[in-house]
Amino acid sequence: MKFKITLLSFILTGFSYGALAQKSSLKLIAEIPVHFGLGYEGQISKRFSVGTSVGVFTSPNSTIVIEYLKFIGTDEELLLIIDDAFEFGVVGEVNVNYNIKRSYIGIFTQIIGVKASDASATLVENYYDVKMSDYPLLNAGLSSDKHLTFKTRLYQAGLLFGHRFPLKGDRFEIDVEMGLSANFASKSKIYSEKHDLSKFNDRFNEELVEYYKKYAFIPSCGVMLVYKLKPNEN
Repeated sequence: MKFKITLLSFILTGFSYGALAQKSSLKLIAEIPVHFGLGYEGQISKRFSVGTSVGVFTSPNSTIVIEYLKFIGTDEELLLIIDDAFEFGVVGEVNVNYNIKRSYIGIFTQIIGVKASDASATLVENYYDVKMSDYPLLNAGLSSDKHLTFKTRLYQAGLLFGHRFPLKGDRFEIDVEMGLSANFASKSKIYSEKHDLSKFNDRFNEELVEYYKKYAFIPSCGVMLVYKLKPNEN
């Protein structure tokens, strides 16, 4: 629930700036390897525009991210713990662009929230050298902790460069965009139906915070089908 409220507030911030726009547009977005979603951009002055978007993080993006984590040498056991979580998630983004004719440069920030309900308890115990039985019981009726629920939220900030390609008529265009983001904060938790892992979560979160800051540099390439609510001046 907290993530939904944070994401909604984040997106509404972009819309609030866009409400001041002289001209605006809607976007259908495919951003690899981040999300597929819908966006809005408002031109708030001759040179500046503000955009916001929301989308889903899913295959094939999730596969690309996992392969990237393998490539940079992520510990195999840690990768197996977080693998299922990175199969599906929700992404929110706000960006500010400086427009130069049909090109633009900008800065952006993203929230990426992912969750998995079948993280292996055995893998967690082995990787962190802990035992679930060492933590207080929540539900004595369960026979074991076979699976745990893992949640993580990434806060990214980055730079982008894009170019607008007008289509026939004055309402549609294709935007192509390159970006690079770095992680500046994160929040991760792991839950058990049988045991209270609140004390373990401090350690779990701290280690992942350092991991994401070190490795979560995400290059991206986006293609967007744009419908201009009012034609832009080129």
